[in-house]
Amino acid sequence: MERMVAQIFESIFSKVGESFLSKVVEQTADNAHNNVKNIKDFEVSLKTLEKKLKSLSAKASDVEEEIKNAELSGRKKRKREVEEWLEQVKSIEKEVVELGSQVDSQGFVMRLMDGGRAPKLNHEVDHLVEQSRNFGELVLDICGNRGEAFLANGMVGEAFNHNLERILQLLEGRKVSSIGIYGMGGVGKTTLAKHINNRLLQQPQRRVLWVTVSQEFTITSLQDKIARLLGVDLSDEDDEGKRAARLHSALSRMKNSVLILDDVWENIDMLKVGCHISVECCRLVITTRSLRVCRQIRCQEVIPVKKLGKDEAWKLFNETLGNEIALGPQVEEIAKSVAKLCDGLPLGIISVAGSMRGETSIHTWTNALAELKECVVGQDGEGEDEVFKVLKYSFDQLNRTHQSLRNEFNTLQLCFLYCSLYPEDYQILKEDLVRKFICEGLMDQRKSRRGQIHQGHSILDKLVNVCLLESGVIFEEYVKMHDLVRGMALKICEGKYMVRAGKYSLIEIPDEHEWTNGLEKVSLMMSGIKRIRDGISPNCPNLSTLILCGSLLDTIPDSFFSKMQRLSSLDLGETDITTLPDSICEMKCLKTLFLDYCYNLENMPYLGNLKALRELNLSYTAIEEVPQGIEELLNLKFLSMDVRTLKILPRGLLLKLGNLQHVKLPFHIQVPIEEIENLKQLEEFSGGVENVNDFNRFITSRVHDTCYRVGVGYIYTARYRYFELYNNELILREVNLKDEKVSGQGVVYLTIIQCQGLSICFVDDFSGLNNPTSLKRVSIESCGGIECILSSDQGQGGSLPPQISTLEEIKLVELEDLKGVVKKEEIGASVAPAEIMFSSLRRLVIHKCSKIGKLGLPVLGVPNLEYIEIEVCGELQEIFEDDERGSVTLSKLKKLSLLELPRLKCVCRAKLICKSIETIEIVQCPSLVKKLPLHLDVSPPPTLRVIVLAEEWWESLEWDSLNLPQLLHPFLQLF
Repeated sequence: MERMVAQIFESIFSKVGESFLSKVVEQTADNAHNNVKNIKDFEVSLKTLEKKLKSLSAKASDVEEEIKNAELSGRKKRKREVEEWLEQVKSIEKEVVELGSQVDSQGFVMRLMDGGRAPKLNHEVDHLVEQSRNFGELVLDICGNRGEAFLANGMVGEAFNHNLERILQLLEGRKVSSIGIYGMGGVGKTTLAKHINNRLLQQPQRRVLWVTVSQEFTITSLQDKIARLLGVDLSDEDDEGKRAARLHSALSRMKNSVLILDDVWENIDMLKVGCHISVECCRLVITTRSLRVCRQIRCQEVIPVKKLGKDEAWKLFNETLGNEIALGPQVEEIAKSVAKLCDGLPLGIISVAGSMRGETSIHTWTNALAELKECVVGQDGEGEDEVFKVLKYSFDQLNRTHQSLRNEFNTLQLCFLYCSLYPEDYQILKEDLVRKFICEGLMDQRKSRRGQIHQGHSILDKLVNVCLLESGVIFEEYVKMHDLVRGMALKICEGKYMVRAGKYSLIEIPDEHEWTNGLEKVSLMMSGIKRIRDGISPNCPNLSTLILCGSLLDTIPDSFFSKMQRLSSLDLGETDITTLPDSICEMKCLKTLFLDYCYNLENMPYLGNLKALRELNLSYTAIEEVPQGIEELLNLKFLSMDVRTLKILPRGLLLKLGNLQHVKLPFHIQVPIEEIENLKQLEEFSGGVENVNDFNRFITSRVHDTCYRVGVGYIYTARYRYFELYNNELILREVNLKDEKVSGQGVVYLTIIQCQGLSICFVDDFSGLNNPTSLKRVSIESCGGIECILSSDQGQGGSLPPQISTLEEIKLVELEDLKGVVKKEEIGASVAPAEIMFSSLRRLVIHKCSKIGKLGLPVLGVPNLEYIEIEVCGELQEIFEDDERGSVTLSKLKKLSLLELPRLKCVCRAKLICKSIETIEIVQCPSLVKKLPLHLDVSPPPTLRVIVLAEEWWESLEWDSLNLPQLLHPFLQLF
């Protein structure tokens, strides 16, 4: 340091002379100590900044990659807030580079003149990191989304077919712009609308927007639903009129579109919504229980849906029954009588028939007929009351095969009734719902946690099988209740359940007189309640469950919980609360406390008095310290505390909580391995450990074959759903793998980022992962050294390492030394037959690997490949090897995406036959012969839905250039 100061003095002397130097020396002497301290502070600040920026840049890279992958489908676009965030990250990166270069070139003087720039940049980086935590979805749907097909019950009856064809004819004509479908609940209106939706989607030029309206709706909520389908961002606009104008602008550009509004209960002013209904742009189809509503909305045509006739009802009943063994003549006559009692209502028929599946005994059918008669015959009621009676019978039948009663209901019935706590038409994720069953104590307490999860899924399957719940899949499996089934469940629980779920119009907590003594469960989830007024204290001595998650709640007075002594489950997740009232800490019966995604929650009260607490979720809050008293919660079984602001985990905490079965902690906190080993009941773990050796110890010490997600190194945690069951994932970042070898078996997902010491071949480093049913996904990013996934050494004698045969996904990003998945010279007689090389591989992604010339991947070695995405590989010339056959088939290939591959000459030299292709994207591949690199038996193939091609390709295609845009409209994009 002294030498640097002397050099500066000499430099100044040469420029300004001795007199000025004396003044500088005098001033410098006075401030020398401060300057040295400033330099050290600056260097620390700069190093901290560089470390934070490295993490932020990695996050930005992940976000950019996820967005680009989504945008490639042609059906998504990035959010504006995410785009702006990415621009800010680039700007910060540029500033830090400039700061570093100035320091390098100007040295000591620059550091003295910095003026706090590094700390300021540190603060800005922290702000950007915090911003990224609140993104939620990164992309929005765009108008290119033509709609989604539905799973729908089969059509039964001449009237159904007649109505379907009639409506389709009206939509084909040029006279009718709005159609109303009306009829009583459970008669099949929604089923008819689903078939209309699916038939319209078979017409390539059509776009269908499906919105479930339901009883509780507002103009704003309806605008939001339509906006999501159109990809219009209304989040920055509160004015109803301006929102309507934006929607109108988007809809006016859409030709041949149909808006289906299902389950409309009252008049809707479509102009206020922003939907100008017309034959040219957007037509309207509604379903409603009221002819009056059809007239109020001014439907030009109305279609009544009536009950099924006797023969049609029996046909639907018999189809739903689905007995593999035919019913005997006597039993069949009784079954027909049962079907008749359902009064021609499809929902009732499906429900009752579902409850009788597999029954062939005449005694069982006779008893069922008698019980159903008792339910529906000789009682006053019409319309929906009739359906309720039939549905109630199906509910009662749950007792028939599950006799172990709990109070007046058995476990199956209690789980079914719990589903009614969710909003109307809500798609409830199965995994979430099963975890809630566990929290409520509905599962067998003698089972392990994983055993309870299996039990919960089994119960949901049974409820779906008897047609009391509907099931479906979007990104994950879900169940939902028909609104009449939900209504029946709420009638059964009248006086015990108070449900206002999904009512955003509800801005105040219900009045105290509505909180009756008999209430057991209250659900106010996803409501508009913002705060609970001071002094309110509902008298609910029997209340066990209170759900406020997803509401706008930000304040809870201390008095609110004072008369809820038996409350055992409290869900405040996804609210805006900043603090908790102290009265929560006196709830001696509280077993579950959910505070997940309360982003503003910074402070927690002392929790040591909650001795009964078994489940605590604090993930994605803003706490910085572990709440006081948590070490006293000896009954705790579930602890989720994935909090990025958490500074430290007190040493010894997990040693005191020996009953934990589920633990989720942030990856940036390294958990001492001896504390994890102490958890003898642990079944699910997510968190960080110090090094690979600790991970290996964790694997060998698992008592219950623990499911895990473990991070080693500096990990930026991608947000995972709180209820997700971990699937044995290992993430390695900035680890030297030359010194630390992963030897643990059972890894299913392996991610390696910015690691050193990798061998030339992937399998050489991870020979310990040799469970033949284990490894399914490998992702390697920004690592040097690795040249291939498989080498000939592992294929000697025709046998391959088990890691290769189980792999379902390979992702390789920015690997500067990578030469191929399998090197060409390593494929020969000594290697295992190509047919079995990557027999399980479904997805192959390669980005920015500059040295790859040929992947060396035998086309016959990937029989199950569905997805190929290769981007920015400047030397790549060929993707698949062939064995000189005339043609080869990739029968399951659905997507081929080739972007920025300037030297790519061919995908495969043999004729590549793909019969299932859905998406083709070829952009900036100038060396590729200008014809599609696939052989398609039919041109264009019926499966193809998205095509993105460079403009120069277009005229060379053999397909009719007029027909193709119609087929693919509106997905076609020309670059």
